[in-house]
Amino acid sequence: MSTIEVTRHAVCAADDQINSLTLTIQVPGSESLQGFVARIIGRSFLQFSSSHSTITGFASGRPIVRVHADFSCGHRPEFLIPPDTPVETCLPSKLLEFQWTGSNNSFKPNPLRGSA
Repeated sequence: MSTIEVTRHAVCAADDQINSLTLTIQVPGSESLQGFVARIIGRSFLQFSSSHSTITGFASGRPIVRVHADFSCGHRPEFLIPPDTPVETCLPSKLLEFQWTGSNNSFKPNPLRGSA
């Protein structure tokens, strides 16, 4: 059994005041990344908004999972490495960091140049 720390960026200015930005989870040695991410999603740790709907999980600076907000059916993960990879293999530093990255954070189209 090992302890994994999960961190996330705040989704809005008050998010860090209301919700924790860190989570510590005990992980059995045989747990897969898929099972681990399902537990994170199940704890409602990741927060989303209309302008931030996809968050990426990094292990040692490498993206390994994206979680897409689905406000009607639950959030859905997109694995960037095989989902059956053991947690202790893909998180050697015992840290999974969720960050907002890229321009694909929102389902809303980018505003036209010069628009308000």
